[in-house]
Amino acid sequence: MTVVTTYQSKHLGLPVVATLLLVCTLLSACQQSVKPGGESQTIGGMLARNGQGPDRLFMEKLPAKKIADIDAESQRVEAAALKHYQAILTLDSAPGVRAEAIRRSADLRIEAAGQGLDINADEVALAIGLYRDLLLEFPDYPNTDHVIYQLARAYELSGRAELAIDTLRGLAEDFPKSSRANDALFRSAEMLYLRKRYAEAAAQYGKLITQDAAMPYWQMAQYKYAWSQYLLSSPDLAVDAFTAILMQLKPRREVRSVAELTALVPAAKAELLSDSLRGLCLALAAKPEGHNINAYFAALSGKQFSPLVYSSLGELLLGKQRYTDAASVFDAFASAYPQHDLAISYSEKAISAYKQGGFTALMIAAQEAYIKRYANDLVAAAAADTAPAKLNLIRDYMVEVVRFRHAEAQQTPDSEANLRQARFVAVAAGYREMLVMFPNDPEFATTSMRYADVLFDAGELNAAARQYTLVAYDLLAYDKAGDAALAAVQAYRAWLAVAPAQERDTAQQAVIAASAQLASVFPHHPERSRVVLASAEDLYALKRYDEVLALCVPLLAGAPLPASSLTQKALSVTADAFFAQDNYTQAEIYYSKLLPMLEAESALQKMAADRLSVSVYRRGEVARNAGDSVLAANLFMRAAQLSPTAELRANASFDAAGQLYASQGWGKAASVLQDFQRAFPRHAMAAEGDKLLAETYQKSAQPVLAAGVYARIATRSDEAFETRRQASALAARLYDSAGQGEAARTAIKNYIAQFPTPLLEAQQFRQRLATMAKANSPEHLNYLREIIAADQAAEMPLVASQLLAADASLQLAMVDVQQANSVELRLPIANSLPRRQRAMQTAIDSLARAAAYGFADITTVAGHELGELYRHFAAALIKSETPRELHGDVLDEYTLLLEEQAYPFEEKAISAFEANVARVREGVWTAGMRKSLVALAELAPAKYGKQPELENSYDSLN
Repeated sequence: MTVVTTYQSKHLGLPVVATLLLVCTLLSACQQSVKPGGESQTIGGMLARNGQGPDRLFMEKLPAKKIADIDAESQRVEAAALKHYQAILTLDSAPGVRAEAIRRSADLRIEAAGQGLDINADEVALAIGLYRDLLLEFPDYPNTDHVIYQLARAYELSGRAELAIDTLRGLAEDFPKSSRANDALFRSAEMLYLRKRYAEAAAQYGKLITQDAAMPYWQMAQYKYAWSQYLLSSPDLAVDAFTAILMQLKPRREVRSVAELTALVPAAKAELLSDSLRGLCLALAAKPEGHNINAYFAALSGKQFSPLVYSSLGELLLGKQRYTDAASVFDAFASAYPQHDLAISYSEKAISAYKQGGFTALMIAAQEAYIKRYANDLVAAAAADTAPAKLNLIRDYMVEVVRFRHAEAQQTPDSEANLRQARFVAVAAGYREMLVMFPNDPEFATTSMRYADVLFDAGELNAAARQYTLVAYDLLAYDKAGDAALAAVQAYRAWLAVAPAQERDTAQQAVIAASAQLASVFPHHPERSRVVLASAEDLYALKRYDEVLALCVPLLAGAPLPASSLTQKALSVTADAFFAQDNYTQAEIYYSKLLPMLEAESALQKMAADRLSVSVYRRGEVARNAGDSVLAANLFMRAAQLSPTAELRANASFDAAGQLYASQGWGKAASVLQDFQRAFPRHAMAAEGDKLLAETYQKSAQPVLAAGVYARIATRSDEAFETRRQASALAARLYDSAGQGEAARTAIKNYIAQFPTPLLEAQQFRQRLATMAKANSPEHLNYLREIIAADQAAEMPLVASQLLAADASLQLAMVDVQQANSVELRLPIANSLPRRQRAMQTAIDSLARAAAYGFADITTVAGHELGELYRHFAAALIKSETPRELHGDVLDEYTLLLEEQAYPFEEKAISAFEANVARVREGVWTAGMRKSLVALAELAPAKYGKQPELENSYDSLN
C-alpha cells in the first residue's frame, strides 16, 4: 500500500492525504469485484456466491431493507470511484498508476453492468475499449490474464458471444498456469455447449478432464463432456465418460438401486450422479451392440455397479418399447452372473419384457431356458420350503411353454410330417416332465389327459391308449374319466388300423377288451351303444353273422337307442347280416325300416335302397316269367322307384313300360316311357323308347307331346340322317298344326339349321317363318332375306325356290317403296329433296331385283309399283311445303315452277305403266297389269279413258 501511495503521489502531484483517501475509496468500491492481489471473481466463485455450490442449502439471505441500503451505498461509492479514476486518466500519471486506473475503471463498469437486469451497453462498450487499450499500451502488464478474463466477460455482456468464446480460449492457451485458465476453459465450454456446438465444447471439456479429479471443475466437465459425446452420436466415448464419473465413487459394496447410488454423494451432487447413470444407459442403448453389455463390464475393473446398470438400461429400453433389447440386457446379466442372487429375477424380467412386447415365441424360448436353468434348484428349494412361490412360477412357465409348443405342433402342416411328429414327441416330453415334477398338482388329471392326446398325435398309438386307460380307470374321480375310456377304445382302433400283420390280433383283442371294459364300468356312458355297435361291425367284417344278429336284434328290441344314428347303424348291420345270408324277406323288412331314417343320397341309403330294389326286381322277374304283365309291371316300377342305381332303375323302368304296352295301357305306358327318357336319355334303349313313346302319343291324340318326342329323336347323333330329318320336319309340322306358334318357330328354325337340304323343304319352312312374323318387322325382313340368300347359294337352283325368292324380293322392295314415299318434301327443300331421291333410288333398285327373277306375276307388280313411285314423287313435289315469305304473283310463279318440275316424273310414271301394260302382247295379263291400266286411265284419260272396255278385253286373255 505504501508503494502504491508513494507512486501515485509522485506522478499525479496530489497531496498524500488526498491520495490515501482516493485509494481507500477505490479499495472500498472494488471490494465486491476485486479480490486481494487484484483478482476478479471466477465462475466458480460466482456459482458459490449465487447459491449454486454444494453448500447452497446453508446460505442465509439478508433482510430486504439491509440489502437495499447496501446496494445504494455501493452504487454511491462506485460512482465516486469511477469519477476519481477518470480524473487520474486525464493526468499525466505514472505507467503503473495509469494501467491500474484503466483496469479498475473498466472492472467497475463491468461489475456495475453485470449487477443490474438492464445492462448499460455504453458502459460495457467503454469497458471493452479500456481493456483493449490497456492490453495495447501495457503488453507486459502483470495482470494481463485478469484483463483478458474481464474482456471476455465484457464481450459476453455485450452479446458478442463468439468474441467471448475466442477470448476465453486464448486465455487458456496463452496463460495455462493462470488461476483463471481452468475457469476460462469451463466458461468457453459451457458457452459452446449452450449453443449446441458439442464438438468444440467436448474439446474444451476434454482439456479439463485430463487433470486431476480433485480439480473443482473436473466432475462437471466430465459430466458435460459425456453428454457432448452422446449428443455427437459417439456412444462409445460417452459410455467411457459417464463410467469415469461412477468409478470415482469407489463404493464399498455392490450398488443395486439409484437410491443406493445417490446415497454415496452429498445431496447437492445426487441429481448429477443419477443423471450420469441415465446418460450412461442412453449411451449404451445408442450403441449398435449396446444391449449386449457383458463385454462392457468384462473390461471394467469395478463390478459394484453391474446390477444397477443392467437394471437401469433394461428399464430404459422398456420405456422406449425396445422389448427384445431390454430382454437381452436382463438375460445378459443372468448369463454373466449365473450365481448372483439377482440372476433369477433378471431372467424373469427378460421374460416379462418379451411378454410386454407381444413376442410370444421369444418369451416361450426364454421360459424354456429359465426352466432348464433353475427348475431343479427351485424344486429342491420348494421341498425345503424356502421358495414355494418360485415353484409356482416354474409351473406356470411350464404350462405356458407346453401349451404353446402343443399349439405349434398342431399347426404344423401335414406336409411336414417328420417335423410335426418330432414336435408332438417334444410336447409329450414336456407334459411327462410336468407330471413327474408336480404329482400333486390340482390339474394332474387334465395334464395326464393332454399327455395322452399328444402321444396320440405323435403317432404313439399304443402308448396313448395305455395312458388313456390309466386316466380312465386309475383316476376315476376325474370328471372326464369316461371320455378317457372312449379315447382308449379309439386309440386302440387307430393302432389296429396301422398295426403290422404280426400285431393285428393283439390290437384286435385290445379293441374288444377296451370296448367291453367301457361298457361294464360306464354303463350310462353316452357312447356305450356306439361302442357296442362298433364291435358288431367288427364281427360283421369277420363274417360272423350269427354273432352280429345276437348283439343287434336284442338291442333293437329293447329301449330306444339314445340317438337315431345309433338306431340306423343297428338296423343297417342287422339288415346286412340277413342280406348276406340271402334271407331277402327279413332283409326287406329291416331295410324298409332303415330307409326312412337315412340321409338322402348317403352311401348307406344307396346301398340299402339298392339291395331292397334288387329283391323287388327279382320278384318282378318271377311275375313276368309267369305271364302276369300287370303284376310284373307294378313290381318293376316299384323296383325302379326304390333303386338308387341308374342301371337298375333304367332296366326296371323300361321293362315296366314294355309290360304296360303289352297290356295296351297307352296312357300309363306313355308316362313311364316319358320318365324313362327324361331319366336316361343316353340309355341303349333310349332311341327305341322315343319311337315307342311318339307312337303312343299319336295313338292317344297328343300331337304336341308327339312333336316333342320327334324333336328329341331329331337331335340324336346316332340316328340315321334321314330318320333325324324326317323326325325334325314332323315335329315342326305337328307343332304348327296344333297351333303352337312359338314351339313351331323353334322347331322350324332347328330344322333349317340342321337340314338346309333338300332346298325346297327348307325354303318352304323359311317362308312359313316369314308368314308367322309380323309384317315388315325386322324378323320378317330377315326371313325374306334368308330365302333370297339360300336360293342364291344353291348349287342346283329350283324353279319353286326361285319363285319363293322372287316373292321375298318383291316384299322387301315394297318396304323400300313405302320408305321412299314416306319422306316428305319440307323446307328447306335442299335438305329433304336429296333424302327423297336417295330413298327412291333404293326402291327402284329393289324393284328391279324382284323383276329380274322373270316371274310374270312378280315382274308386273314390280313394274306397276315403279310407276306408282314416280307418280307419288310428282304429287309430292306439287304438294311440297312452300316458303312462307312468298305471296301473290311470286307464289303463283313458284307453284307453276313446281308443276313444271313434277311433270317429267308424271311422264315417267305413265311410261312405266304403259311398259307394264304392254306385256299383254306377250300373252300375259296379271293383277299388276290391271292396276297399271287403272292408273293410266287416271293419268291419261283421253288416251285410256275407256279403261273398263280395255280391261275386259285384256281379261279375255286369261
